[in-house]
Amino acid sequence: MNTHNSVQPIDATRHHVFAGQMQVGAGSEVLTALLGSCVGIGMIWRNGRRCGLAHCLLPETGAPQADAGARYVSEAVPGLLRALGVRRDQYDEVEVVVAGGASMLAALRGQEPIGRRNVTAAREHLTRRGLRVSFQDVGGHQGRRISIDCDSQRYSVVGIGAATGVLQ
Repeated sequence: MNTHNSVQPIDATRHHVFAGQMQVGAGSEVLTALLGSCVGIGMIWRNGRRCGLAHCLLPETGAPQADAGARYVSEAVPGLLRALGVRRDQYDEVEVVVAGGASMLAALRGQEPIGRRNVTAAREHLTRRGLRVSFQDVGGHQGRRISIDCDSQRYSVVGIGAATGVLQ
């Protein structure tokens, strides 16, 4: 279990971020997602007092889509930065947390597992923008829950259950 700075106020408003969605929060809001092979990308912008969480299903889209939300990592990273209101010259103020990308399903013959591809895409798209990942808990065969407390600007990543009988 990896828990980092995990303190959540009792009166917090919890928002579950479902697959393919992103959410931005502030104040007493807590953003949370349950992840398997999906990758969760959390951004904490301390100076802006805002946090964001994207729950990405797939690494890349063939063509940019107007309403892709966070379905694709390639759309979620720039979309989350826009939603937070972070300007390019402020990217160094953003703390990034990445979780998920487990091997929960069998990969198609000759393809890398989708979880691993999601993590690779997240690293690539974050690095491309000069964003530094301050914490990551990725890969393996176990699901995870990521939570970001927007008031304290703390996060936690907790493993969920032990995987048994995972298809390789």
